[in-house]
Amino acid sequence: MKGSRTDLAVEARSEYMEKYVTSHSGEIDGVVYSERKNGDIDISEIDIANEAGERAVGRHKGKYVTLCFQDIMLMDFKGFAHLCEACAQELVSVCKTLVEAPKSLLVCGIGNAKMTPDALGPQALSHVLVTRGLREREPEIFGRSALFDICAVAPGVGADTGFDAAGIVRAAAEIAHPDIVLAVDALAAQSAARLCKTVQICSAGISPGSGVGNAVRAIDAESIGVPVVAIGVPTVIDAGALCGGEKQKHSGFFVCPKEIDAQIAKLSRLLGCAVNRAFHGLELHEMLV
Repeated sequence: MKGSRTDLAVEARSEYMEKYVTSHSGEIDGVVYSERKNGDIDISEIDIANEAGERAVGRHKGKYVTLCFQDIMLMDFKGFAHLCEACAQELVSVCKTLVEAPKSLLVCGIGNAKMTPDALGPQALSHVLVTRGLREREPEIFGRSALFDICAVAPGVGADTGFDAAGIVRAAAEIAHPDIVLAVDALAAQSAARLCKTVQICSAGISPGSGVGNAVRAIDAESIGVPVVAIGVPTVIDAGALCGGEKQKHSGFFVCPKEIDAQIAKLSRLLGCAVNRAFHGLELHEMLV
């Protein structure tokens, strides 16, 4: 949303609603919002259906699902498995809004692997079971394995490669011809309570860097030529919002939790395992051996 330093649609909607209710009643035109619970996980869903909804929330048309959970660093195996299962279920649901029965997936780890708060995407790839090589080298074994066709790429950042991430992802998609591209990226939030405790999944792709005021070319169906689903976790917040509330002028200085390295390690495992669960059907204990 214009003026907002957040990648979360649920925060953009909340901000707009504060202004909207002063002169209107009910929901925003073109925006359908719902909430539900899955155990101790709070799930909100926003469907932006038309241009009026796009203008109001400042997000492209599509489905945005947000899962809010407790501190992942305090979760035992059972709690982590429950969260992984919930993320996998919502990921499948969002993907089905674009492709009913996808047969191949390109997972893209977006972000700077050298900068810990931005390393969520690249680190998540290390937990994804990539099977494209097996499919090409041993098609009979792949056919009997019941595994999904997954390939992956970490496009890095322009300062290192000289290319924008969207260009590299498009090139990879032209080679792999996936049914869906899944972009995994670190996000920015307006509320400190959401840092490292929220997963957003959306069917509209992603604009890397937009939440921190450094947007580059979007990774979406228009730029890639393939339906794009994005999944991410907010890892940073503008210091102005942290110190003075959401109405505070943006400082341009972003901060993250002090234990961000451990958080990223755990969250990247969560997202990678959720991908494996959603597409390969693997149980969590099979992935953590």
